[in-house]
Amino acid sequence: MASSDHPEPAYPGGVIDLRLHQARERLGLVEQALETVRAGEDLLLVFHEPPARLAGHIETRYPGRFEVTPVTEGPEVWTLRVHPRGD
Repeated sequence: MASSDHPEPAYPGGVIDLRLHQARERLGLVEQALETVRAGEDLLLVFHEPPARLAGHIETRYPGRFEVTPVTEGPEVWTLRVHPRGD
């Protein structure tokens, strides 16, 4: 639990733990979230393996709309912060 002295990072766009979903469902879940997230609503994506191609896919599908930053890089969990850029 976070205290006021050490708050946990906020992800107002939500946290999607993709480890809980089958591989064929993951990209659709990510794209659905990206379609609805607004500026200022960072999203955290959680993976059980390195998401090697996802940042490139996001940039290709949504050019310039999101900044994708690694937060945790293994060995058991990988996470990406997706920050929607404002207009």
